[in-house]
Amino acid sequence: MNNAGSWRPIAFRRRFLLVLLVAAQTLAGVFLFAQTIPDQASSGMIAVLLLVFGVLFAWIGVGFWTAVFGFVALRFGGDPWSLSSRAGPSGPSESLSAPTAVVMPICHEPVQHSLGGLKAIIQDLEQQGQAGPVDFYVLSDSRDPDIWLEEQATCEQIRRELGPGQQLFYRRRNINLNYKSGNIADFLRRWGRRYRYMVVLDADSLLSAHCITRLIQLMEARPKAGIIQTTPRLARAETRFARLQQFANRCYGRLYSAGLAAIQLGEATYWGHNAIIRVAPFMAHCGLRKLRGPGLFRGPVLSHDFIEAALMGRAGYEVWLEPAIAGSFEESPPTLEDDLIRDRRWCRGNLQHLWLLVTMGKIRMAHRMALLTGILSYLASPLWLIFLGLSGYVALAGPTTEPTLPGVMATTEAGSGAGMMLVAVTGLLLFGPRLLAVTDHGLARRTARFGGPFRLYGSTLVETLAALALAPIRMLVHTLHVVRALLNLKVGWQGQNRSGGLTPGLSFQHFGPLLLSAAAGLALIHWHAPTLTPWALPVMAPVLLAPALAFLLAQKPGTGTWLKVPEDGHIARVIELASAIPPLRHNPDRLSWFEQMVLSPVFARVSRYDAQPAPVKKHGHWNGWSIFAPRRVKRP
Repeated sequence: MNNAGSWRPIAFRRRFLLVLLVAAQTLAGVFLFAQTIPDQASSGMIAVLLLVFGVLFAWIGVGFWTAVFGFVALRFGGDPWSLSSRAGPSGPSESLSAPTAVVMPICHEPVQHSLGGLKAIIQDLEQQGQAGPVDFYVLSDSRDPDIWLEEQATCEQIRRELGPGQQLFYRRRNINLNYKSGNIADFLRRWGRRYRYMVVLDADSLLSAHCITRLIQLMEARPKAGIIQTTPRLARAETRFARLQQFANRCYGRLYSAGLAAIQLGEATYWGHNAIIRVAPFMAHCGLRKLRGPGLFRGPVLSHDFIEAALMGRAGYEVWLEPAIAGSFEESPPTLEDDLIRDRRWCRGNLQHLWLLVTMGKIRMAHRMALLTGILSYLASPLWLIFLGLSGYVALAGPTTEPTLPGVMATTEAGSGAGMMLVAVTGLLLFGPRLLAVTDHGLARRTARFGGPFRLYGSTLVETLAALALAPIRMLVHTLHVVRALLNLKVGWQGQNRSGGLTPGLSFQHFGPLLLSAAAGLALIHWHAPTLTPWALPVMAPVLLAPALAFLLAQKPGTGTWLKVPEDGHIARVIELASAIPPLRHNPDRLSWFEQMVLSPVFARVSRYDAQPAPVKKHGHWNGWSIFAPRRVKRP
């Protein structure tokens, strides 16, 4: 691989340029905003308001300039410093003899859906003749006997259907320690030394044969690469909410991922799945200790992926984000409720990184900034809420003229030139990436993949309006998530709902308290400060409609032509295989899986055999834990 060690100066210059752009934009925005604040406001209130505004303005600026970096990189034919560009085009490789494990950690996931996807991955590799060096592991943390017995039986059925040439193994932990990271750590302690690479899947992941082989090729070509992360595309969306997320991912995600990759280069982040890991350094350097701080900052690390990337970088290995690798897919949560439940888990995990930022030494600055970005992705919501409250309070101290501009510009006097300019700049930062994405698709002649120019522009407008409507709901719910996390209120970490469906009753049960709170808040504003009611409505109205919006978005759309994505017309082979797989287990008597185990001698023998611990044949060491050699894994 050419110019193997010269990416660091390039990365430094790009990051320095990003900092300059964000800083200049933020200083200009703060200056303009300061011109709009009434003189009657106290100096302390003005200082707090400007500080919060500066953080939020810089936050949206980072997203905008990242998209600009991505747009420039794509317009020039891709980043020449990426691994994919320097390794050359993919093709048949002699290096696929490298032993690789594909692992799928699951916990109370829909068995047919997740294992059906895994079967499609195996079939795709088999059809391409690349399945030889790859073993597959289902790593279960499920506790419900009906679920894990179904997992076990389904894996056994897949093994029989694929034949003796495929290596598929099922393992369920008896003791669930440290969630997903502990599940993978247990696998590595037992079997990690057998493999050079490990591909990590989520329960809804789909990786094509080309994607897996390309990842192995890049790892072989770049010995200093510790992790290579793909950019998963959302697929198999069925509900309106999932279709909106899928369209945004396919339309705008290309710019953001290209921009992130261009800025981070060999110090990128790891997202926990749809990535390949070099096993030896991961085992040696990425073991996670429990946090020993107070409250939230005590116990297992929940959002482990960013930390593992930082530890890999600290050990001298590179972490790459490679958006040019095609064939990586995942699924969106089907409903707004499921999306917010997932955010609750992520919020708690990301806020734990505050402690790690302080206590972890020798972490590279790029990885520290990635941790800070993850923290701000949730702290931005309470900061926005605080800003709205402060700006409304300060507006009451200003002129008696009713504000004509909504939201953040409530403190602006009517006709203020600085205020109008700030509104225009804010709009550019918020919606500019969407305009750049649509422009990129037009210049690259890809609009036909989205149903043509008219449908692409119309779908972009529909998605933008939906995002605007959901933003206040997310802001309030994320603020609650932050408060719950800081109060150290525990959250569950179970499998996600992946099938959609929400009744009006459940929708009101989930979002009714939010509706009532918004109604009370709007009434209070109208009673105490009626002049602020017009600019409070854009924030409050979507919250008042939250139950109805959640219900409508949870339903399956009709046969319309909006929100089309390229996969609707050109279905990837691995998605086609996954969609064509019939139910993996037939249960004509509708017995529970526990009842079937009791009544079926064969099923009982398999269950008892898989439940027995492996005998200890070898001993090793990884961060103080024993490494056991597996009994059942035998390579051909």
